[in-house]
Amino acid sequence: MDLGFDDVLPYLASAHRRGVLTPFIGSGMSRPACTGWLDLLRGLAHAAGVEVPEHLRSARPEDRLDSSDLYRLADKAVLGLAAMDADARADAYRRALNQGGKAAGDCAVPPQTEALARCPWPLVLTTNYDDLYVVSRMRQARAGETSGAGRAGTPPREARRDETDVPEVLGRSVEDCHKVLRSLESPARPVLWALQGFLGGQAARLDALEEELALDPRRRAELAGQVVAGHQQYQHAVNAQPHFRRAFAEVLSRRSLLFLGSGILEDYLVNLFGEIAHHHGPGPHPHFALFPGDRRGTLDVRFLQTRLGIAPVFYGHHAELAGLLDRLADAVGERRSPAPPGAARPPAAWMPDELGFSLSDGAKHPSGEARKVRLRYAPLPAPAAGDGRTCAVVSVGRMPSDNRAIQGSQAARLLAEAKEAGVVADTDPGRWRPLDEAPSYAYRFGDAPLFGVAARERRTDLPPGSGDDGPEDSRDLGVIADAVCATLRAADAAGFRRVHIGPVASGKHRLWHPLHPFVQTLAGLRKFFRETPAPGIALVELHVLSPAIWSPVIAGRVPVAEVLSSGMMKIWVELRDASGGSEILAVTVCGATRVGDIKRLCGLPPARWSTEILPRPSKVEPSSAEDLLVTPTSIVVFSPRR
Repeated sequence: MDLGFDDVLPYLASAHRRGVLTPFIGSGMSRPACTGWLDLLRGLAHAAGVEVPEHLRSARPEDRLDSSDLYRLADKAVLGLAAMDADARADAYRRALNQGGKAAGDCAVPPQTEALARCPWPLVLTTNYDDLYVVSRMRQARAGETSGAGRAGTPPREARRDETDVPEVLGRSVEDCHKVLRSLESPARPVLWALQGFLGGQAARLDALEEELALDPRRRAELAGQVVAGHQQYQHAVNAQPHFRRAFAEVLSRRSLLFLGSGILEDYLVNLFGEIAHHHGPGPHPHFALFPGDRRGTLDVRFLQTRLGIAPVFYGHHAELAGLLDRLADAVGERRSPAPPGAARPPAAWMPDELGFSLSDGAKHPSGEARKVRLRYAPLPAPAAGDGRTCAVVSVGRMPSDNRAIQGSQAARLLAEAKEAGVVADTDPGRWRPLDEAPSYAYRFGDAPLFGVAARERRTDLPPGSGDDGPEDSRDLGVIADAVCATLRAADAAGFRRVHIGPVASGKHRLWHPLHPFVQTLAGLRKFFRETPAPGIALVELHVLSPAIWSPVIAGRVPVAEVLSSGMMKIWVELRDASGGSEILAVTVCGATRVGDIKRLCGLPPARWSTEILPRPSKVEPSSAEDLLVTPTSIVVFSPRR
């Protein structure tokens, strides 16, 4: 049975939303910006001074050639290039790879790669050496080019424009494979896993890669040294690096791969897939490979399905691939705004938009039900007029000089909706009044069922101008839990029994990915329910606006129930040595933990190691770096002091 794109699109959209769909991109995704395999080898042979056989010299890129001939030419070229130093060898690869020998930064990103980069992907695998995907994703994420109306009910894109981080390029080293595996389980920066090395210098200049992707010359040289072209290099990459094989096996068994422009039938890949199937058995997720119709007669569909677990999906011509990927982006909610006239509606695909959790502590509300927390992928609503039991909590800022609440765009929108619903008579920002001691965490808009939470540092020695409009900002991840708890106490004391909470400390001036304040908000809910006996608030609904939060939540990469239940947390520690190498450690701690605690746990002399926390918890520096608070989603980086 042949599969078409319309058959698989609803499944692909659903798998993407659950965070399990992973593109595996090959050379077809980089054409015509980059050369194909034959032209690449001819260019490498020329650089190495190796003679190309006549039948390969005169062959056209579309000709069907014996792969053994290409492997032999590749081996000769690689051996010839070994006489060059590492920088000259990498430059030779770039000249052969860039179509027409274009200079770094002069290659246009192909439309199929632009279309793929419209979607945020937690992980992308590639056998290509180029920077086309990662640069396109970087540009679209930074410029907000992926803005659109999204699915019905999806929050406005302007509220989530800058949430997607620039992908990190990883290779086959032990440390990089560890990072790939961590990304499968825990929230992490998006990853481009370059299975055959990475050169860069196609869509962006090398200095731009250093600035935007943190690919300094040492890191670029490391990834360029992993480039695979000859048969011996393939054998070494697959057979002499067991950590890489095991990491690839984990990805294959835990993700649904979507092969695009890929030479999936290369012998070494078939052998690697076969080995994984032999040791692990068939995985739980189907894999798909998109092929143009002219490949139909050259593929063994039975072999792909039964031995590799890959379902081939045929479409008309390679030029149609960009349009198909645009349809996938539309289906997952990354629709361009406005949609083209006559554009087809995205296919129906179900997605969970609510997750519920009940507190099993034996303490029940007078209604007889356990107290509950519900996560909702929906904007924060204004309470209905006349509903005296329901309130809304919105994030606000705070002026350090006079303790006055600062009303941001989220609060202004909520007040406008409340006024339209007849809940408030006006939207004067001066009506926010503090409910706890100054500097305050909790505010209320007059006597309306609207509360504000100011997750701001309470230190009184902040520099002048530490409000939202000043050069400093008192946002602090470490105070979010206390601020949320204080605001819920105020709502509870006022008699409200159902609370809607929007994103906290996640506005446009935030210092971090929105996932980090989300987890700290969960910690605030835990603190409130632990310290506040029943009866009281029976239901808290936490509203999520960002797909960068919702996707990892429904994929199980955020342990929501565990965070609500316990202060136990796993902290990732990156230990960098003086030569630039690094090692990833993981430590388990409980409760409020600071940098000094982590150093002592790892046995590091404090005076010899400098510290960086990702994301940075605050713009306001503590009196000592040892006092920096570590949150459950932090990565702590220790480097030798210079």
